[in-house]
Amino acid sequence: MTYLKPLPDTSELNRPFWEGLRQHEFRVPRCADCGDWNWIPYPACRSCQSEHQVWTAVSGNAVVWSWSVVHRGPGAFNDEVPYTVVLAKLAEEPRSLIVTGNLVGIDPAEVTMGMPLTVVYEEVPEEDITLYRFAPVR
Repeated sequence: MTYLKPLPDTSELNRPFWEGLRQHEFRVPRCADCGDWNWIPYPACRSCQSEHQVWTAVSGNAVVWSWSVVHRGPGAFNDEVPYTVVLAKLAEEPRSLIVTGNLVGIDPAEVTMGMPLTVVYEEVPEEDITLYRFAPVR
């Protein structure tokens, strides 16, 4: 089966993230100087401006921070409507990590604010890439 949706544009800067997903780890840059997490990835820490960041696996635990239900998706996404896109707040602190992703395994009408989530992984073998989604904790 051919994968018809857009694939990520990998680069030297984000390669550790995509390699982590392949190993079923959600990795985030963490400042080696102040310890703050930095999402979205950026060349310097947003707290102390240090360029010494280390891609570090996080727990994958999150909660729904906000969401939107898509009823008319572009291209191949339209085959899955309605689907939910969430802003998920990862458990790691002190700097909040708000990550956008699709929510799977739940009817859009059942999504609630603060609902516990976990990162799940979707293999796209013909493309040799792993994508992430969020799913409710059951």
